[in-house]
Amino acid sequence: MKEKYFWVDVLRVFAIAAVVIVHVSADIITEWSAVPRSCWWIANFYDSLARGAVPLFVMVRGALLLPKAESYRDFFVKRFQRIVIPFIVWTVFYLLWQKYFYEPQMGLAEALRRAANGEVHFHLWFLYLITGLYLITPLLRILTMQGTRRDLFYFLGLCFFVASLVPCLERMDALFFHTGIRFKIPIEMAQGFIGYFLLGFVLLRESKPSWAARSGITWLAAFLVCFLGSGLIALRFNQFPALFYDNAAPNVALYAASFFIIAKEASPWIEAHLNAGTKGLVLSLSSASFGIYLIHPVFIDIFNHGRLGLVLNATIGHSAWSIPVTSIVIYVCSFLAVLGIQKIPLLKKTV
Repeated sequence: MKEKYFWVDVLRVFAIAAVVIVHVSADIITEWSAVPRSCWWIANFYDSLARGAVPLFVMVRGALLLPKAESYRDFFVKRFQRIVIPFIVWTVFYLLWQKYFYEPQMGLAEALRRAANGEVHFHLWFLYLITGLYLITPLLRILTMQGTRRDLFYFLGLCFFVASLVPCLERMDALFFHTGIRFKIPIEMAQGFIGYFLLGFVLLRESKPSWAARSGITWLAAFLVCFLGSGLIALRFNQFPALFYDNAAPNVALYAASFFIIAKEASPWIEAHLNAGTKGLVLSLSSASFGIYLIHPVFIDIFNHGRLGLVLNATIGHSAWSIPVTSIVIYVCSFLAVLGIQKIPLLKKTV
């Protein structure tokens, strides 16, 4: 699988690096009125470049899981090892972290309530999302195995309309037009990230090298919509409404789809021009990507509060250098921590 789908490793490495940049940039992006304009615009630039990270993770999982034929037992045993164990361990870890550093009064009942409601830590929502997608994967496989090409594209179009286009139009109406018009037809099965999950499978099967150039143009347009659109709205309303930052926004959907195609079609050329050491590093970073996602907020917290005697975050200097430097340090620390955890037999299944 690793040899056949090197582009998957490329996407994973990019996506987790983008997640770190997004979380580091948040200290600037969310403070429109409190930071210098040049710092905000640079942070907006970095964050716009990192859009689509979570959708790409979901698309990669859809591309890898939906083509497989497995029994229910085999599927859920594998997923238990890959998701449920990290889910439990990291939920407990972040609850203990919160209790030790911030809320010593938090008791067991409150901890259980937060775990049940998905309120443990800001990034663990992704585990709830993936768990839900895994639970419906056996049913989606019926669609991918027996559905026609028209069936798949119809459902993708429905997902885009319901989960992406309509919410964006409603938010634009709330910002600019105030008509109060809302789309009230419930189509629950097309909500959330299910469209991205299926899109990964469809693009795995349908995309071809000739799509790469057009995908590059689409990616650039999606980036500019996010970068310029977010800036212009912030200027207009003197605040930052994350209209174009939302994971389901149409520009983010186009960003993720076009970047997926670019990586898939360009990776054979990239792989052919990498030496063995560089390729090995990409594979190592890819295998650690899930663990990096889980652990990187620990290092964000450590450096934010100077727990190691050094304060490092996006606000310590101009964002042109503070964001990339902080992101690189957090990424490297997280990667090294995951490598260490992977060598401990009792803990390696947690990352």
